[in-house]
Amino acid sequence: MTSRTTPMMGSLGSDGCDLYHEEVGEGVPILLIHPAGSTASTWGSAIEELARIGRVITYDRRGYARSGGEPVGSTATHTADAAAILEFLRSPSAVVVGTSAGAAIAVDLAVRRPDLVRVVIAHEFPWRFTRHLPTGSQIKALVRIGSLALRGRHGDAAEVLLRSAYTYRDGGSTWDAFPEEWRQVAREDARAALADFRNSIVTYPSAADLATVKVPVLCSYGARSPNSMVALVRSLASAIPTARTHRIEGAGHAAPFDATANFVQLIADTITSADSDSPQSCASAVDRPVAEAARS
Repeated sequence: MTSRTTPMMGSLGSDGCDLYHEEVGEGVPILLIHPAGSTASTWGSAIEELARIGRVITYDRRGYARSGGEPVGSTATHTADAAAILEFLRSPSAVVVGTSAGAAIAVDLAVRRPDLVRVVIAHEFPWRFTRHLPTGSQIKALVRIGSLALRGRHGDAAEVLLRSAYTYRDGGSTWDAFPEEWRQVAREDARAALADFRNSIVTYPSAADLATVKVPVLCSYGARSPNSMVALVRSLASAIPTARTHRIEGAGHAAPFDATANFVQLIADTITSADSDSPQSCASAVDRPVAEAARS
């Protein structure tokens, strides 16, 4: 068992890549899967807070920072890596938490390896983004991203992508509030960030796959996130029979940064209720808009 306060670091070979990982705390395993343009080191104070309630496991995903390797073209590869981490650290029945592209991996882990998952908390997985009409600002950002990437300016393209992704409903972007070292991480791993975006906005996992999920899934969204993102989250939840939704007050797309206390409290509350919640009770707790979407 790990020390409550001293992080333990290591690496794990997984399909040709050495996955860097850290763990701290004791108790129920909490696997944090980072979003595009991030690493194990960009969860901020959320790790320290979560380590008071469980054994927090973080890692640099394939293509990022200390894990290295080439960016991958499928979420499935990242899912296999997440499963390898949990198996290596002997952490079955983990609380799996992901944001954005990390949420896509967390949900896919519930599909492919439910034996490793106690409950999933998926914050703003942009499932089927490509099937929704983008807003004018999103179209401008997508055109700009494509143009920069074609010219080999991947760092600039990733910055445009992430500034757009972290836009608040009421204006501004979390990107501009991030510490400079976090923004530099995103620029350095720009190709991996762009690959994450492509992987997470399509129809994987499929609706048929999501319909097989039996572990509880909480699909969260930020109170400050654009309405378009809220619609994506509700669409995802309507496809998962065990899903319910939750609005995180004070948060946008970067919930662990925007509203750390509320994000940590959500995880703590989910751990407390996971044992008592059955798939049936989770399904009945879905927001009314989700239930209506499922019937339509």
